[in-house]
Parts: sequence; structure tokens; C-alpha cells
Amino acid sequence: MSFRSAFIGFMGAIVGGAVVWLGQTGSFHLRPVGMSYAELAAVLLTAVGVIVAIFGGVLALAAVWGFNQLKRDAISAAETAGSAEIKVQIGTGALRDYIKGEIERLTDEEFESERMDKRINSRVDAVAFGRPADDRLLDDEENES
Repeated sequence: MSFRSAFIGFMGAIVGGAVVWLGQTGSFHLRPVGMSYAELAAVLLTAVGVIVAIFGGVLALAAVWGFNQLKRDAISAAETAGSAEIKVQIGTGALRDYIKGEIERLTDEEFESERMDKRINSRVDAVAFGRPADDRLLDDEENES
């Protein structure tokens, strides 16, 4: 497909060059009508300046768009890599050991707390003495905590 496009472009250039050459009676010299060469040079340089300015504006817009796209891609890649690393660390790494240790510490603290002693004593009393009123009190205590 690209060979065909290149061939068509090359043939277009040849035909365009031939038309310009024939239109200028076989010579490649520009013949300005009613214009000095200094004026012609000024017009041509102005045209080049305008073309360069437009091209610069298009490049600036492309750079801004490209920067925003690059930023979005970098954020996405960082989030993906971070999530993968956290999963690995939780599954097999040091973070897993840390979380496990914290869970054990917090569980031990809760079992050794006075609140847990009260709950256990209340349950044992309710089961041992079979008082329905105590069951209601226990349910109320659990709803409050």
C-alpha cells in the first residue's frame, strides 16, 4: 500500500513540474509582473514566515496533547505497577508478615482487655444460671459496641 502511495506522489510531482515548466515557456526563471525582485523576495519571505508560524502553532498543540496523554499513561502505569507490587507483598513479602503480626497483636489486646472479660463472664453466667433477663442485657450490650 505504501509503494502505491509513493508512486502516486512521485508521478504527481513529475506532472506538476512539467506543468510549471511549460507554463513558464520552458524556463525555471520567475518573471514577476509589475513587481521588483526586492518586493517579490519580501512577499516570498513573508509567506515562509506565515507557514513557519502556522507549523509552530500546530506543533505546540500536538506537544500539549502529547504531554497530557503521556501524563495519563504514566499515572495508569504507576497505578498498575503499584497494585501488582502490593499484591505480591501482601501475598508473599514482608508486608504479609507485618499485617499478620498486627492482626495477632490486636487480637491479643482485645482478648486481654477488660471489655472481653466482662463479655465472657456475662455469657458464662447466662449459660450457667439460665436467666433470660441476662440474655436481653447481653444483646443490648452487643448492639451498643
